[in-house]
Amino acid sequence: MMNEWCTEFVQTNLVAQQPPPPPNPQSVLIAPQNVELLRLNKPPVDKIRKHRAEEFRATVENNLERAEFWLEKTIRVFDELTCTPAECLKCVVSLLRDTAYQWWNTLVSVTEFRKKYISQRFLDQKHKEVIELKQGRMTVTEYEREFVRLSKYSREYVCTAEIMCKWFVDGLNKNIKLLVEILELKEFVVLVDRA
Repeated sequence: MMNEWCTEFVQTNLVAQQPPPPPNPQSVLIAPQNVELLRLNKPPVDKIRKHRAEEFRATVENNLERAEFWLEKTIRVFDELTCTPAECLKCVVSLLRDTAYQWWNTLVSVTEFRKKYISQRFLDQKHKEVIELKQGRMTVTEYEREFVRLSKYSREYVCTAEIMCKWFVDGLNKNIKLLVEILELKEFVVLVDRA
């Protein structure tokens, strides 16, 4: 009898003390080990095409207005997709075709070449030269050529047309400077023409 009672007690208490079964585990997606993180952060090139971003091909009879419209439309697509600046750059390059793409490759190559082979000291010297450049005995045309030649080394300093115009006017001979300065021109081509 004692034996029966012990067996019954053990069976009932063990069943009562067992913890409830764990809830159904939620499925957790685990990326395979060989998936690169770069692919997860891939720029939305596919998405920009679905939003009707168009390729850009440069042609001989290229219309500046056409290029401007293309750029504005592409920027609107990026705004809709809230792309980061790095994604925008990659996407824009993916839309360039033919000579437009060749131009981009040349630009990148030139930039990389400059980073590697042209010292900051050299660029600083050229920047100083463009700031100190004066017309002196040069004609306005000669002065403009020299100014443009030197200012290409100072793109980060001459970042707007207005700043470029101001520096150009500052270097003109006194008489010409007085006549042009009062016009307050902000377009470099117009300024040179008037000078």
